Amino acid sequence: MISFFEIWVSIKYLFPKTKEKFFSLITLFSFLGISLGVATLIIVMSVMNGFREELTKKILGINGHLKIQSSYSNGLKKNDKLKNLLLKSSDDIHLHEIILTQGLLNYKNYSNGILIKGVSVNFFEDRQIFKKNLPDKFINSFKKNEGILVGEKLKKMLKIKEGDYLTILSSKSYETFLGNLPRSASFKISGFFDIGMYEYDTSLIFMPLGLVQDYLDYGERIDHYELVVNDFKNLNLIKENLTEIIPDYLKIVDWRELNPSLFNAIEVERNVMFLILMLIVIVAAFNLISSMMILVSNKKKDIGILRVLGVSKYQLLKIFIINGFIIGFLGTLLGLILGLLFCININEIKTFLELFMGSELFSEEIYFFSTLPIILESEQIMKIVFISLFLSLIATIYPSIRATKIEPINLIKWD
Repeated sequence: MISFFEIWVSIKYLFPKTKEKFFSLITLFSFLGISLGVATLIIVMSVMNGFREELTKKILGINGHLKIQSSYSNGLKKNDKLKNLLLKSSDDIHLHEIILTQGLLNYKNYSNGILIKGVSVNFFEDRQIFKKNLPDKFINSFKKNEGILVGEKLKKMLKIKEGDYLTILSSKSYETFLGNLPRSASFKISGFFDIGMYEYDTSLIFMPLGLVQDYLDYGERIDHYELVVNDFKNLNLIKENLTEIIPDYLKIVDWRELNPSLFNAIEVERNVMFLILMLIVIVAAFNLISSMMILVSNKKKDIGILRVLGVSKYQLLKIFIINGFIIGFLGTLLGLILGLLFCININEIKTFLELFMGSELFSEEIYFFSTLPIILESEQIMKIVFISLFLSLIATIYPSIRATKIEPINLIKWD
């Protein structure tokens, strides 16, 4: 048990006399080191959580969870029986027919490579990423094959508006008696989408499935089927069920196989960043050991007096452990508060710093997102707090043991 006396003495030692300013400064550095370490860990890990979640959500929102394609390179013929078979296999999936091709966009003096995705209108109705930010008038125009959808960032870059025409050259050529010639056509812009990911908003164009089939002379062919799963936890089970029922000439590829290096790199970076930033807390813990050692050295006479008054070695041990733990606890608490406040207001802070510095801190072209995504995971935050408190507690043990080994008979004497 911890007595009131032990807590009282520990707190008294936290606020030394004027002549002990140096010790007070070391204690302050230990306190601030722990605070900054905890706050930095919370901020960086929350940003990385948000980055991973947003990146995954946007990529899957565009590309789906599963892809069913031919084992050969000639695409698929539209097959209503196969489509119905796939839909009947589970009530938890949405199926979309897709044509995916590359092209070259020309508009006035602008020319750039693009990705053309031919889809039906139900693609936008079933994907969560489009449900809130794609107006009904754009969906209705797309449904009537009136034109194509381009990204908001491309719209601002080219200063285009609804009803304008864009010239697109396809990477798939057609044969003439003069040789192979690139396919070229002008398409009306019927609307704009905003995914919030720079790469997609500048280089992805959605085209009605029938329109792109005519443009590429595909007839009734498509490239593949994309499946979106309502409950992500059932993905593996659904994949196993589909593998058993699809014909042998088809194969299933899930999103993890399509983007293995990207998501593995994010996960590795997240774990390594946690370990690197944890070193800040560890260094702060070493500072805490230093300040505790100085405290023990400065309080030798006080320790001797306490021992003569009947304070046991065990009580002394508790007094110094409590002293160090209070520093660690208050530092961790301040770091937790600072980290949470920073995370909640991170985009406002980012905007202020950009205005103050006159430059972009996180360019959309590099970091993909227009705003910094933040996801606060309570389990992760509790883990950071626990590690910080544990290190603070461990850091106090050795100096506290040193304090108990001081013999009062050698200390209580006239200088």
